[in-house]
Amino acid sequence: MPANSSYSHRLIQKAIKRYEYDEGIDHDKGREEFYNTYLFRTEGKKIKTHINYLCGMLGDGPEGNHIAAKNLLFQGNDNCWKYFERTALFWAFSHLNDPFIDHIAPQLNYALFVEREDILALLLEKSVQYLAREEYVSDKEYTDQEIYSSTYLIHFLIEKWGMDNPVKEKVMQYGKGLGIYQRIVDEWDNSFQEIEQDYWDRLCEHHLNGLSLTGSTREKEEFIYYGLVPMELLNVFKVRKKLGLDVPEIKHELFHTPMAKYPKLPTGYNEELDVRFQLIERTIKEKKRFTIEEIISQLKDEYGEGSDIFY
Repeated sequence: MPANSSYSHRLIQKAIKRYEYDEGIDHDKGREEFYNTYLFRTEGKKIKTHINYLCGMLGDGPEGNHIAAKNLLFQGNDNCWKYFERTALFWAFSHLNDPFIDHIAPQLNYALFVEREDILALLLEKSVQYLAREEYVSDKEYTDQEIYSSTYLIHFLIEKWGMDNPVKEKVMQYGKGLGIYQRIVDEWDNSFQEIEQDYWDRLCEHHLNGLSLTGSTREKEEFIYYGLVPMELLNVFKVRKKLGLDVPEIKHELFHTPMAKYPKLPTGYNEELDVRFQLIERTIKEKKRFTIEEIISQLKDEYGEGSDIFY
């Protein structure tokens, strides 16, 4: 019996089928493809050209980060949380020279989801630099850009989490505002238990309609980085729990899938023992090419043979 047969919502069924959440991940193939890309970018004199852009590689090979995270979560494998944290780290470091406001929002959501304030700080620092660029004064593609309503929401949540958000006010100057999430902001200090279930149902439907399942227009792609994980809502409730505020019981079927779980923290992930991350970081620092075997050997020498090395 197909894994999605237990769900009645058409878009949930469609998401499970399209994104193959019940399928295994070929980790060996993913590692091979990642390393082949690394070899290509560091071959001969290319290493001098690509050395400062190798971090961009960390966003490649999704089966090693966000796809693995979502598939393992759907399949009930707690190892998924390591991949969620790896995704937050990899996407933060690989986000290079992309100054559109929306494009850094998924990274912010993933970082908050696994509660990595250091990653949030790094992303906000990049946002400050992006928003200070000349394009934001002279280029209508930037000054008139559309902004997803969930992008405003994550900036609001970061501030409520207790971090200084130096770009929130400037971000709010672009686009058309919080839209469907305005009520969350307006009623933040009130009880969410008093908000009717229909509103939460509409937010869940908004998420499902942003998974590119019924078309590929911009408004239908708002949540493709999150898939069936309603991360924008989980982050709302995560922040409220931290502040001692109440959270509602969501009855929509989306919250009855395995994808609506909070991360188990700490996840067990450690970038110091991540072979992929260390391969890139050490190449940049030492300006030389390494083999995978050399990185593994270095990690074992530094942290011991029994260390939980992550591939």
